Amino acid sequence: MIIVLQKQLQSWLRVSLSTLTLAIALVVSPSPGLAQRDLIPIDGSDEDIQLLFDLVYYPRRDPARFRLQNSAEVEAYQLIRTILRTGTTLYIRQRQDDNYGSYSFSRDRLILRPRALAHWPIFIETLRHEGWHVVQACFAAKRDLDSLVPVGIRVSPGIVADLYRKSGYNPEDIPIEAEAFAAERVPNMTLQGLQRECADWLNRPSKD
Repeated sequence: MIIVLQKQLQSWLRVSLSTLTLAIALVVSPSPGLAQRDLIPIDGSDEDIQLLFDLVYYPRRDPARFRLQNSAEVEAYQLIRTILRTGTTLYIRQRQDDNYGSYSFSRDRLILRPRALAHWPIFIETLRHEGWHVVQACFAAKRDLDSLVPVGIRVSPGIVADLYRKSGYNPEDIPIEAEAFAAERVPNMTLQGLQRECADWLNRPSKD
């Protein structure tokens, strides 16, 4: 699986386009390997995470491969590993739509779109945002609820106002999204939320 994934993801790196046109390239002219599969799984191995980092550093690749060289890389690495340890599955989608990423509560699945891989600020903020929905899922599951609910963190009134004014979210979803938008702005908030709210899943000896 890792070898197949490596070949598929490396085909992205061979496209001679700028970072800003990466998402367009994947939609307009995906490689033959990627055309066979819309969702590419990330299994959490160092090799998989390195390939994902290479895409974010496109086109020059990670300048310090297999070595976490700054706080953003450390946080991204820990977020990916921790999200996967909760049992959530993680995928890259080759087709771009209106989103940077998404989380499905019913499928416990997090998907990153090509646009989320454009550069580090977008990548880490998308991981934090969608990862916060995993935090909310753990919070809900512990209370036997069947949908995402706010955890209860403090959210700026400006974020809430912007969502009501500018977004296409359903009004009932805005408290959930407002928390995720707040969390994406704060380094390590999502990681700490995962460690706190998802502890029952993270501390299991094995998910098998």
